[in-house]
Amino acid sequence: MKKANLQILIKILVSFFFLFLLLRKIDINSSIEALRKCELPLAITAIAILVSTSLALALRLFILLRSQSESDKINYPNILKLTMVGLFFNNFLPTGAGGDIAKAFFLVKGEEKKLLIGSSVLIDRFLGALTVISMGAVSSWMIPGIPSRYRIFLSAALVFLFGIIFFFTNRKAAGILYSGSKKLLPGNFREKLKTFYFTFSSYFSAKKAISAALGVSLLTQIVSIIANCLLSLSLPGNTGAGLWSFFTYIPLIWTATLIPSLGGLGVREFTYVYFFSPYMGEGNSAALSILVLLGIVIQSVIGGILLLFLKMPSAVKKNAPC
Repeated sequence: MKKANLQILIKILVSFFFLFLLLRKIDINSSIEALRKCELPLAITAIAILVSTSLALALRLFILLRSQSESDKINYPNILKLTMVGLFFNNFLPTGAGGDIAKAFFLVKGEEKKLLIGSSVLIDRFLGALTVISMGAVSSWMIPGIPSRYRIFLSAALVFLFGIIFFFTNRKAAGILYSGSKKLLPGNFREKLKTFYFTFSSYFSAKKAISAALGVSLLTQIVSIIANCLLSLSLPGNTGAGLWSFFTYIPLIWTATLIPSLGGLGVREFTYVYFFSPYMGEGNSAALSILVLLGIVIQSVIGGILLLFLKMPSAVKKNAPC
């Protein structure tokens, strides 16, 4: 069996496995009833907010790219198209980050500094993880009753992410590690690591761009989490799980969707029920996950339509030195 076919099969099996666990855990009729009785204006408003966060996601990536390149293709409309196309491909490529592969493919096409430009999607993903894990870690310690294992996981993840920032902003520390690797790694591999390091370091050296991208990312994640809370409030007989609990559990749900699956399908819905059923019941928790899925589907449909008309210039005006 070809590797690509095997990956697809694994994703299908993982999604169906979690959907099977979910269907065993919930009463599907209660979820359908909750959806039928939801406050439609509030639900539509919250879904519209979720879909519109793609505008901010595109802005974050645009800020990062513009700090490194003056390529003709680096303009906000093009980056918005790529963001939506990436959301479309998230449903088919490995893990919830699979759309990054599609974005990188279109970005580096015709570029001289392919590593520099392509690395932007990784930095973009990193900043998103940093902001959401930061919010999750802080809120987990502010809410009484949050299991300690979640607090420890989020705090450890945050320390790890800050460790990465320290590594790419402190060349002295990186130099020590590089010198220590001379006896362990072949020379050509060490040179590739050096190139990789300086490429990533160039993004973190652009302090104004990083600060602006972090600000956009933080605002985007806050708005997205609030939209999730609004969706929960639209469900019948539910006063919501409390905003702070969303700030704790949504980061864990987003992390779980990195498990290879069909765009997080099954994994996402199961984790919504797992984390929120103690607060709002299994039926409402499953209904909440379906409403969130609806927002994702809308984003994906928009991305699929844009893909049909996607045409980006390949000419390069000027690239910053790598």
